[in-house]
Amino acid sequence: MKKLSLVLMALALCLAMAATAMAGDRCLRVQLDGTIKLRPKNPAATQGQPGNAMTSCRTNGKFHIELIFPEKGGPATSQKNWVVISGFDCPPDQPGSRCSQEAHANAFYPRPFVVQASAQPEGAFNYVVEFRLAQLPPASPITITIQCEGAPGDVSDYGSNYRQLMLPWHLNKMVLNAALNKSRHKHHPLMDLPPFLLADVEWDELVTLVPCENFKY
Repeated sequence: MKKLSLVLMALALCLAMAATAMAGDRCLRVQLDGTIKLRPKNPAATQGQPGNAMTSCRTNGKFHIELIFPEKGGPATSQKNWVVISGFDCPPDQPGSRCSQEAHANAFYPRPFVVQASAQPEGAFNYVVEFRLAQLPPASPITITIQCEGAPGDVSDYGSNYRQLMLPWHLNKMVLNAALNKSRHKHHPLMDLPPFLLADVEWDELVTLVPCENFKY
């Protein structure tokens, strides 16, 4: 009986140690899924001006950000992020003309990007998460076919549209007051992106504790 008691005590101790070890392996996972809408401040002012054709476009994008942090806070240990143009509409390149502009399929493939991020606990169930763009997506020029009179012609945006989609995080540090296990929808105040653009950004946010080993990208 004494031997059995010792065995049970040893087993209980092992289970307690295992539980402690498992708890120590938890990481904070922050997920954002949202949209970006870029709008020209003054579309009429940019139409027909050389070099300004792209700044008069209405560009819609989607993004996904997934950041993994130590449970106790600190810099991100891994991340998986992407952005993609979901809609692209350019007005005629000359006032009163009947030109059409259509982006090729290469415009609508997700591009990865990297942020610099950190998280700090604030109470038992809340974290303050900060991030800012650290690395742009790879050079991502897209091709646009312009059809006016005569044969259509292809032009490149030289990567400007994807760079513009990243401006909200390049020019602004994002600060999230995140609550564990609560799905939230957030809408950032309209952002001014000098000199020509405004950005409307909103997202669904979910913050959870997860096994660290599942998220070693």
